[in-house]
Amino acid sequence: MVERPDERRALEILQTVFPEKYRDAALVDKPDIQNASKSIGVEVTQSLKEGVLHALGESYTSSRSEQDMVDRLKKEHGTDTIRMTLTLPDGTMKRVGISLANWDSLFNLTEAYDNKLKKLQSGNYTLFNENDLFIFVFWEDESYIWRLLAHLSEIRTELYYDIVYVYSSPFLYEIDCNLKKIEKYRYE
Repeated sequence: MVERPDERRALEILQTVFPEKYRDAALVDKPDIQNASKSIGVEVTQSLKEGVLHALGESYTSSRSEQDMVDRLKKEHGTDTIRMTLTLPDGTMKRVGISLANWDSLFNLTEAYDNKLKKLQSGNYTLFNENDLFIFVFWEDESYIWRLLAHLSEIRTELYYDIVYVYSSPFLYEIDCNLKKIEKYRYE
């Protein structure tokens, strides 16, 4: 198994913020973080779309649809590739190029959740008593967190993530999908 830096960072954050719960957790695969003694599994993913929009000074509300936004960005930037600087989960700055032709492959928070939920339900993951999801986002706007909670409240399925952690430096949001509540922690 190849260790990914974002998975290592997620484990470090969880072990610091919730030491009792994640002290014995390890990096494995499917899901990425596992604590067998407490029967907890955590899958790790990223949500890029919000960070890209923020770096461009855009928001979802400034366009009627995703396609309108992509068309406007192509017109404004005169290219199919936009270059920008994003802050990565480890706090470093990285210059990146975003292909507008691949815009749909950038997940927003709800898309990141839905994509990982399908994988959780696929039968290819080890299931635990508690199945959690950790999402790195590249821009902290609490309205995105509340939109995700509203989305989670609409999901009607037997198998879902119990807790969704959303990390945008320096904040970790803990969304309890059963109680429909959000807790916010500071982690730097």
